[in-house]
Amino acid sequence: MRKATIGLAGIAALGALGALLFASVGSSDTPEAEAKEPCSLQALSGNWLFATGIGQFPGPEPFSGDITALGTMNIDRDGVLEGVFDATVASVAHLPGTTYAGTVTVNEDCTGTLVFETSAGSVRTDSIAIINDDEFWGMSQDPANLWTYQARRIGSE
Repeated sequence: MRKATIGLAGIAALGALGALLFASVGSSDTPEAEAKEPCSLQALSGNWLFATGIGQFPGPEPFSGDITALGTMNIDRDGVLEGVFDATVASVAHLPGTTYAGTVTVNEDCTGTLVFETSAGSVRTDSIAIINDDEFWGMSQDPANLWTYQARRIGSE
């Protein structure tokens, strides 16, 4: 019976073949395998929960004061958003189930803009900063509606 032997050239060839096979298994041209750009609509798409800090709600007295809100936001891959929130204006009213819809834009530097209209008819523009894949912060651009908020991902699109 003859013993099989592999020389140095055979070992090198097997090593190269193994490396080639490993590299081809680890990569794919499918969209699922592509990494999300950290500052993109694709990265921001999904379901979010947000909470505001205490802000200022303008209005004729006695309908002005501190305001807080808590709600959900759903953003699709095209930047279309919709959601619902509850708000409370101090000493004035609790405003449950306010719906809204609009669009979001994202810049390469991880900032962006939300523009939306609420079911109460108010139109808002907010600046946002993407912190990571699961969090972004926002603030109103309207000097008469001062508020900030944090949003956390609760699901993917």
